[in-house]
Amino acid sequence: MRKQRGLSLVNLILWAVVLGFCALLGLKLVPVYTEYFGVKSVLAGLVKEKAGAPLSEIRESYQHRAEIENISAVKSDDLDIEQDKTGTTIAVKYQKTVPLIANVSLLFDFETSAHKGEAAQ
Repeated sequence: MRKQRGLSLVNLILWAVVLGFCALLGLKLVPVYTEYFGVKSVLAGLVKEKAGAPLSEIRESYQHRAEIENISAVKSDDLDIEQDKTGTTIAVKYQKTVPLIANVSLLFDFETSAHKGEAAQ
């Protein structure tokens, strides 16, 4: 007589719970990282196009780009903009809290910057 093979009902339920939790994590994490990479690309574009421009113009341009990219975690006032003889640096440091289940949340710390040096004259 051959022994039966396969998943029992308990194993099937456990696997469904594990896969459901992984899917939930994926659905919560993908938008957070998509927004982070959007912030990085906006900062890179800003420093490329607006290096040496007045701070108010840089902040206004960021605000327009953030609306287009659907970035809500970083406001234009959160940007650290430094302009000196070595060039223009735009940096940002922010936290994003994502509710997971009931009173459990995930906290992400992000930090990114973009720099463009002045051409030697």
